[in-house]
Amino acid sequence: MGVRHQPKEQGFTIIEVVLFVAITGLLAAALLSGWTAMINTQRYKDSTRTLQSFLQQQYNLVYNVENGRLQDLSCTLQGANLVIDDTSATNTPRGQSPCVVMGRYVQIQDGTKVSVKSIVGYLNGTDTTNTDIESIRLYNPQRVDFELGLSDNELDIPWQAAVVGTNDSTPKDYAIVIIRSPKTGIVHTYTKDTTGQTLGLSDIIDASNENTDVNLCLDPGVPFASGRLGVVIDAYASAQSSVRMITDGTTVCPGGNGA
Repeated sequence: MGVRHQPKEQGFTIIEVVLFVAITGLLAAALLSGWTAMINTQRYKDSTRTLQSFLQQQYNLVYNVENGRLQDLSCTLQGANLVIDDTSATNTPRGQSPCVVMGRYVQIQDGTKVSVKSIVGYLNGTDTTNTDIESIRLYNPQRVDFELGLSDNELDIPWQAAVVGTNDSTPKDYAIVIIRSPKTGIVHTYTKDTTGQTLGLSDIIDASNENTDVNLCLDPGVPFASGRLGVVIDAYASAQSSVRMITDGTTVCPGGNGA
């Protein structure tokens, strides 16, 4: 009588199962990490393009003047100060007051919030100036905090990105004055880092704030493998083409998560 052999049971050992789970976990983590990096990259680029587009649009709106002033707002010159308020309204129809809309005051606060106000001036006498900056100052331009019906007047930079220092991740404040010369019609841009400072418009409208490129570096707010991006406003910017993206972040905007 022959001897029967019991068939061996087929299966996986505990070591094989552990190895399979470990390798599968590593592959899943690698795929998830790559997918997250890809999403972060796209969001970061979107944040940069959004800021660039917003700043470019301000130039179009300076050339195509908007004036939503209500008739119950008055505009008067008291000494050397231009005063715009609603306490002594003259009911002067819009477009017929002695004041003139000259441009836009763009303010970046805490690196993330961008707001826009009108810049209004008042001609007191005859303009006999020789340069654009002299003509601009003659009109005694003032930032107007009253609502003048401006479009595209606020932006929250999306996806946790923030305007920061060139070599670090500290949020920055900036004032960007985009203003048209009453003498020639040419648009000028004056940009100033106002972090920790309270400055008047006259402090910002200065030749030293116009003659150099201004790099607005953006920190992504999340881990990011390559160099940082940003937006540069060219020296003597006068049109939307002067607002460009910074793509070589390792040179222009080193530091931060993109180091």
